[in-house]
Amino acid sequence: MSSATPVRTGTAVRRRAPRPPGRLRRAGVLVAGAALAVAAVGLQTLGLDQQARMAHLTWTGGVGEEVSASRFSARVKAVQAARVVESTDPSDKVRRATASGIFLIADVGATARREPQKLAPPVLLTEDGKRYTATDKVPSSLGITEPFIQVGWWAERTAVFEIPAAALAGSRIVLAPKNGFMGEALLPEVEIDLGLDGAAAQRLISNAKDVYQLASKK
Repeated sequence: MSSATPVRTGTAVRRRAPRPPGRLRRAGVLVAGAALAVAAVGLQTLGLDQQARMAHLTWTGGVGEEVSASRFSARVKAVQAARVVESTDPSDKVRRATASGIFLIADVGATARREPQKLAPPVLLTEDGKRYTATDKVPSSLGITEPFIQVGWWAERTAVFEIPAAALAGSRIVLAPKNGFMGEALLPEVEIDLGLDGAAAQRLISNAKDVYQLASKK
């Protein structure tokens, strides 16, 4: 089992002290300015509170590792690339999807630590900070967002991303719960480094399957 110290993510907010008013301003202007300043501080505080609510606690790991967050554990067993994905849904209907760039297919597993829950759509985070949500060209019923993640049982599904081939190097997969718990200040998330430096990413692209068969989990 492998986990790492959580890191809180978020965007820093810089505050700039207001300039003192000129001595010749009338008292009415001073009062109005003070009122506006108080309102501005209130809005800024509200914005910070909203930002804090959207922040996450992040646990990190690599492919093949079990990464334990505060209320779920996740792992990426392997990744593959393909140019076309053929999927079969539970009704045996076949869908064929062609990537404008390339498909990254990750074998993902998750288990709950305290109570059943569902995961939000997985995200691929690139080295330059772009975020790609799992593609909707593959039925969601085949993905890791479909099952309830149970305590003591591993749900094994796939996460399929359609991305530019150039975005593979340095990419990570981010998994997080769909909803927060009552009284939970920060949502936990697991960020898994795919170990794709430039050479490894190029090998993955060179070995991409012409067609990847994605079957239904019945």
